[in-house]
Amino acid sequence: MPETKLSFSLLIMRLSIAAFFGAWTSLKFLRPEWFENVFQNAYGLAFISQGMAWAVGLVQVAIVVAFAVGFMRTYSYAVMGLMQAAGVVGSIPSLMNYTQYPNNLMWAAVPALGSVVALFLLRDYDIYSVDGWRKSRSQAAN
Repeated sequence: MPETKLSFSLLIMRLSIAAFFGAWTSLKFLRPEWFENVFQNAYGLAFISQGMAWAVGLVQVAIVVAFAVGFMRTYSYAVMGLMQAAGVVGSIPSLMNYTQYPNNLMWAAVPALGSVVALFLLRDYDIYSVDGWRKSRSQAAN
């Protein structure tokens, strides 16, 4: 029973994190100027342009979908963690100045990072996933 609760909890975490990232990913298609603004102002990458938003968005869609379904868990969960960590690191100035609106909203990224890290550490218990299904099928065949 506890394993079922854990696995179901990990499924909920994975899907909610995927929804969180899905929203951010969709903005690369819907508002490419925001993509340019974030990378130029938060990360100091002046060479980033709106034209790159679609290419980055397509790669990110593939990663988010792989993560959402639990495909190649070690890699997809790690990449999602790195993407979230990059966002948190890039927003450190806003996190430190949290009394100014909308900087306080940036703190939502911190528990999201914690969730991705926890999911990565517990990925072997995330059985309601493509990798979990493949593992159970291979064990049943043996």
